[in-house]
Amino acid sequence: MFWLFNKYHRSEEEVIEHNGVFKKRINLFQAVALIVTFTIGAGIFSLPYAISQVGLLVGIIYLVLLGILIMGMNLMLGQVADKAGDNMQLVGLAKKYLGKKGEFVMTFLFYLISFGVLVIYLIGEGNALSALLPGTKFMWSIIFFVFGSLLVLFSIRVIKVISFVLSLSILFIILLIVWTSAPHINYQNYVYTDFRNLFLPFGVILFAYSSLTSIPEAHSLLKNKSKDFKKSIVLSSLIVMSAYILFVLAVLGVTGVDTTEIATIALGQKVGPTIYFLGNIFAVLTMGTGFLMSGIALKDSLVWDYKISSALAIFITLLIPLILFVLGVRQFVTAIGVVGGVVVSSQMLLTVLIYWRAKQMGHLNSNKYQMHHIFLLMIPLTIVLVLGVIYSTVKLFF
Repeated sequence: MFWLFNKYHRSEEEVIEHNGVFKKRINLFQAVALIVTFTIGAGIFSLPYAISQVGLLVGIIYLVLLGILIMGMNLMLGQVADKAGDNMQLVGLAKKYLGKKGEFVMTFLFYLISFGVLVIYLIGEGNALSALLPGTKFMWSIIFFVFGSLLVLFSIRVIKVISFVLSLSILFIILLIVWTSAPHINYQNYVYTDFRNLFLPFGVILFAYSSLTSIPEAHSLLKNKSKDFKKSIVLSSLIVMSAYILFVLAVLGVTGVDTTEIATIALGQKVGPTIYFLGNIFAVLTMGTGFLMSGIALKDSLVWDYKISSALAIFITLLIPLILFVLGVRQFVTAIGVVGGVVVSSQMLLTVLIYWRAKQMGHLNSNKYQMHHIFLLMIPLTIVLVLGVIYSTVKLFF
């Protein structure tokens, strides 16, 4: 009887109600995996092309500096989430610290990012599928949209598990690409620099590093928050940064200025049919599951938060990205740059404001989760994000 009580008590402690669903608590490794999974997606396939436009040296500087700044911002958000408690997502934090206006702006940015991500995956699927099968990019994007829409319609939850496995598998795929690409690397591809497109990688890299929603999620589910939460943010950030640098080194070393917007296409053409097939299949699966996860999350948000019917929510979720795509939004890297440089940057700026407001209110002073010399992070981060938003906005309209 005592054993049964212990078993029940222990299982009760390992389960938490999270956003209306009971989920198991996770350990440090699982928290790291969760954040890495949320971070690595379509952005990784666009990094080599964006960096090929400025040169490897400039690109690596971008990856390292922005990676450190975004890690710092994730730590800032983590401190606010740690103080606010479980089950408080970005919109909830904005409402708590910035009021109704902050909640509205954060919600607006969430929907902009969600629709933008769906368009990006739609474009990317057309590019990757047309590299594997006969037909145009537009045709394969529409075919994918039809099948993807059916899965969003039925909200297939197993997709979340598949996406989790695929996103973690990309670390293995990156190592495989590096290994098989090494004999084909031409070191002359590393030495050129072109400052004419100096700011082009900004939005793309910011999009690739974006993982804000995963920080409150990991905090809500983590077993040992006080010991492991900061570690999970730092470790996941370092893993993602290292993965991106390795991938860019491998691809640019082989393809150089001939790098395509979906990096695996040109890489496979240079290295051989095995990498061409496996790389593009992996790109198709990764972006496909990303489309489904984003679509389901967006549909659920419309249903849960605004109490509209499921049919109307699905209609809105799928119609807007399709209209944007048909009207001519079909450049993969350009779309990522706009979403990253304008919308993601704005969301990050609002997150910095949430942290600043929480600190002004004295909510972070007695917190065990402390950050030192915060102004050394906040000042450059704010400057970079503001300049990025201004540049990306001006470039978008002019």
